Amino acid sequence: MNEPSPQSHIIHSKGIFRGLPDIPSHLSGLRAIVVGASGTSGQPMVDVLSSNSERWEKVYALSRRPPKTKKDSNVEHVPMDLLYEPDKIVAILREYRVQADYIFYFGYVQLTAVEENDPMGLGDAEHLAEVNGRLFENLLFALDQASITPKRVILQTGGKNYGVHQGFVNVPLKESDPRVELEPNFYYTQEDILSKYVKGHPKTNYNVVMPQWILSAVAGTDMTIFYPLAVYAAVLRKLNKPLLFPGDLLSWDNPQPISTGILNSSFYEWLVLSPHTAGESFNITNGGEFTWSRFWPILASWYGLEWQPPSESAHYDEIDTGLCPRGYGPTGKLRSSFSIVEWAREPTTQEAWVQLSKEHGLEANPFGDPEKTFNFLQFCFSLTWSWYTSIDKAREYGWYGYCDTVASMRQVFEEFADMKMTPPLPR
Repeated sequence: MNEPSPQSHIIHSKGIFRGLPDIPSHLSGLRAIVVGASGTSGQPMVDVLSSNSERWEKVYALSRRPPKTKKDSNVEHVPMDLLYEPDKIVAILREYRVQADYIFYFGYVQLTAVEENDPMGLGDAEHLAEVNGRLFENLLFALDQASITPKRVILQTGGKNYGVHQGFVNVPLKESDPRVELEPNFYYTQEDILSKYVKGHPKTNYNVVMPQWILSAVAGTDMTIFYPLAVYAAVLRKLNKPLLFPGDLLSWDNPQPISTGILNSSFYEWLVLSPHTAGESFNITNGGEFTWSRFWPILASWYGLEWQPPSESAHYDEIDTGLCPRGYGPTGKLRSSFSIVEWAREPTTQEAWVQLSKEHGLEANPFGDPEKTFNFLQFCFSLTWSWYTSIDKAREYGWYGYCDTVASMRQVFEEFADMKMTPPLPR
């Protein structure tokens, strides 16, 4: 294990982001592979790397659909599905003559939830581990066959590393916490694959990073709570109804570990270019506390809505996970007074969106598959346990970046509108 760097750092601000490190100017001509480049994490990573073409000579964006980039940028889209046969992946890497100093891995397959046996919509754990392990293994195999030897591989995991999807965990979450092996976990599968790869490749090192709810404006992804939240508020404004919170008071007051895509990506860039961070795992968040109780009145004000907090006298449906990740205390319970998914299925809700789409020329339809779009948001609202996350380790190693989550959320909501995914915020 490396020791935290004792050296001082020069930092700067950029827009709403503070404490960003100045990266030495002698670092230039670098090449990177961004896997999952069009997704919630991959798109911001491409944006950060492509913003400095002197440092990053080439960014290979591996994804099924291309990320949004400028035509004259240093980004080249490499169309690929990591579920292809390995030989096909190798052939594509060779065809595009891909070479890379650094790899940022955000590849992920979310399996379709089956409501009867997966009420939380998290997918079958064993199947997730097999499929997502195979994805990662296919890439690493192809790197060898295509003669690509990176200096560093970043593997992004998340809260499932700590069992936060299962029930009560010890907070704040720390990188030294042991694995929770109550069921298969695809993050552990991927980490084991990476560890084996690095042992066989002495010129390659790695980092594992663990953000939680990721805030970014990306079309065509369901791995977010923020787009459905913007849709929910916009429809309630159209229907002239109050902004209701479906969770209970525990969820209402729990700090939410939110991280913003651009800030995460700035951290990842700094991470791979910092020799003293090699081989370490890090949590990453925006650096401040965020609760629904503080944010709900702000969200209501953006849309000109009345709002209501949770009611102690309301009836709450309860789902028991039957799991206790920390090994003592109660099992996890999800509680909600109503279902956002069922709300999204209501004819009145869907008709309101049809009207909004006509009025504002919207190009997205979040109601085509309500469960797919809104299930993550329902899960987030229903959590009765805390998963507050420590980023002390990142600070100890010299990362000072932070941003105000509310300001970042406002910015992302406005980007959703610019992308014709939601109506504009009322002025």
